[in-house]
Amino acid sequence: MTQFFETTQGIMAIGALIGAGCFAAGTVLPNLARLAKMGLHRQPKQEARSLAMLTVLALDDFAGASYAAITDTAEFNPMDEGEFAFHVPDPRLSLPKDVDWSILGTDLAQEVLWLSNRVKNLSNALDTLDLSMPNYDGFFERRQEGYAGLAAEALDIIERMLEEFDLTLPAKPDYYNQREGLAAAIQSVGERNADRRKASPVIRTNGTNVLQLFPKTGEEADGN
Repeated sequence: MTQFFETTQGIMAIGALIGAGCFAAGTVLPNLARLAKMGLHRQPKQEARSLAMLTVLALDDFAGASYAAITDTAEFNPMDEGEFAFHVPDPRLSLPKDVDWSILGTDLAQEVLWLSNRVKNLSNALDTLDLSMPNYDGFFERRQEGYAGLAAEALDIIERMLEEFDLTLPAKPDYYNQREGLAAAIQSVGERNADRRKASPVIRTNGTNVLQLFPKTGEEADGN
């Protein structure tokens, strides 16, 4: 059998086999490499899309909770005007944990994380208000305006993610228009604040805005 490969016909056959093998390798291997590369590229894209969907759902829940919060009317204790309670809990933004936000892209990742931080900051800031002061230190207006503004930003991020990652949220009832409700809440707070500033007396000074901590003495006192 081996004597065949020592003949001219055998050598030509071996050459043909080698040529066919090289042709096959040159054709198949690049295709395999291309398919492998496409598979590696597809996996991060799928991961980014999945994270985007989870993030969109979290943002949508926050926007819904904020809408419920700003339209909720606090109930006061008739025995103690300083004691009140809301019917719905304060909005919370519960984002996915232990994820690589960078796969969403730098801009989107930063916007989501900054929004999460601002939600916490608003909650902490509201806790510092002195509810024993007149008008409860503006607690209700600041709470309503704060959550309405953050919820509107959440809706903006949702729209960007839906477009960028080709996602679709379930349809909502026609009468449930969150964006219009949020805008109306912000406008209402602004109008109330403007009316309150008009009602406040304007105190004119002698051209200085420095608060006098101690009474004037000597020539300064005589000059007045």
